[in-house]
Amino acid sequence: MNHSTGLSRVREQLVAQLVLLGDEKNRFLDAYFVMHGKERTEISQFLSLYTQTVQKLLSDPDSLADEGLHSQVLIGSYVTFEYPDFDTKDSFTIVLPDQADPDENLISFLSPVGRQLLLAHLGDLISVAAPSGAIRTRIAAITFTGGNSSMEGGEARGS
Repeated sequence: MNHSTGLSRVREQLVAQLVLLGDEKNRFLDAYFVMHGKERTEISQFLSLYTQTVQKLLSDPDSLADEGLHSQVLIGSYVTFEYPDFDTKDSFTIVLPDQADPDENLISFLSPVGRQLLLAHLGDLISVAAPSGAIRTRIAAITFTGGNSSMEGGEARGS
C-alpha cells in the first residue's frame, strides 16, 4: 500500500468515526447509556471532545502523517503502555464497544481503561483505576491501525 492510499484509508476511518459518534451521537448514547444521568452526560461531553479532536486532525493534512496519528490515542489505536512500578508492559487496540474482545486485546473505549487512555498522548503518565487500586501507567507507543475492523457496529472483525 502506498503512502497516499494509506492516508486515504485513515481519513475514511476517521470520517466514519465522526459519522458514528457525531451525527449519530444520540443513537449511540441510547444504545449504550439508556439511563439519563451523570454518566450519560459525561460520555456525551467526552464524545464531543473526541469528535472535535478528530475534526481537527482531519482539517490539518500534516496531522495525518505518521507522527500526528501516533502521538495521541484514538479509537483504532494500538496502544502499548508500561507499568513503571512493575517493569512490565501491556498492549491492546482501542475499539468501539461492540467490537471489544478482551481475549483478542480489543478494548472498548467505553471500558474503564479505554476511557482513561482515549485522547492520552505518547509519554503521558496516567493513573488507571483497577479493583486493587490505582495503577500508574505510561503510554510507551501508539500506532493508529484503524482497529482493522468495521466502523458499523463490529459486524466485520477483520479486513
